[in-house]
Amino acid sequence: MIRAVIIDDERNSRDIISLMLGKYCPQIEAVGTAANCREGIEQIKLYKPQLVFLDLEMPDGTGFDVLAGAYDASFEAIFVTAFEKRFLHTIRLSEVELILKPIDKESLLQAVGTVIKRIENQQLHPRYEVLLSNFHKSAGEIRQMVIPSTEGKEVTLSVDEVSYFEGISEKTIFYLEDGRVLHSPRSFRYYTELFTNMRFYQINNHQMVQVSHVQKIEPDESKIVLRNKVVLDVTDRRKKELITIWKAR
Repeated sequence: MIRAVIIDDERNSRDIISLMLGKYCPQIEAVGTAANCREGIEQIKLYKPQLVFLDLEMPDGTGFDVLAGAYDASFEAIFVTAFEKRFLHTIRLSEVELILKPIDKESLLQAVGTVIKRIENQQLHPRYEVLLSNFHKSAGEIRQMVIPSTEGKEVTLSVDEVSYFEGISEKTIFYLEDGRVLHSPRSFRYYTELFTNMRFYQINNHQMVQVSHVQKIEPDESKIVLRNKVVLDVTDRRKKELITIWKAR
C-alpha cells in the first residue's frame, strides 16, 4: 500500500481526492490531510508518505514552498491546481505530474499511474531539484529541464544545450550541440507550446530551433546554419521573422 498525504486549502478538494483515491486507486491510502503549507510539512514529516498531492496556491505559500521545506528523495508529488498557466513552464519542463481542477478520473489515473511506476522502480531522479531551481523564473529565464526518453528513463540537461528539436510520428527528437540525440515520447506540439517564449523559434512545420544557436541565415536560400554546422530548412514566411528575432538577440 502506498501512503499518501493530501495538501489543499479547500476542504472540498481534499475530500474529492480522498474519495477518488478510495474508488479508483485501491493501492493508495490517504494517511493524512492538511489545509496549508505549514500543516502540510508537518504531515509529511509525521507520516513519511511515498506520494503527496499538492495544491499549488495556498494562503501561506505554494506547493513549491512545501517541497522546499519537506522534500526528500523518498516521495513523489502530484500538483493539483485550477491555475495551470502561471506555473506551466516550471512544472512541465521538470516532468512533475500535474492535475487540473475539477479533477476527473482519467487525469487522476494517468498521473497516479506514472508516479506509481516511479515508486515501484525506485526511480530517484532530480526532477524536483530542477523544479525548485526554475521556480519564480519567467519562461525565458528557465535554464534547466527534464526530458523523458522513449526507453522510460529521464535525462536532466541545460536548455542551452539544445540546438533544435523536431517532431516525428507523434514523438520529439532533441538534438544537442555536442552531438547527442534524445528521443522523447511527447509530441512536437507539446514542446512547441512550452518553448515558444523561451528564445526558440519554429522554422517549419516540424522543427524548432534555439535562436542563439543560429550562426548564419542564408540570404538567397531557405536555409539556416547552426553553430555546430547543421543546416536546416526554413520556410520563406518564417525566415523573415526569424531574421528580425535573430538580429535583435
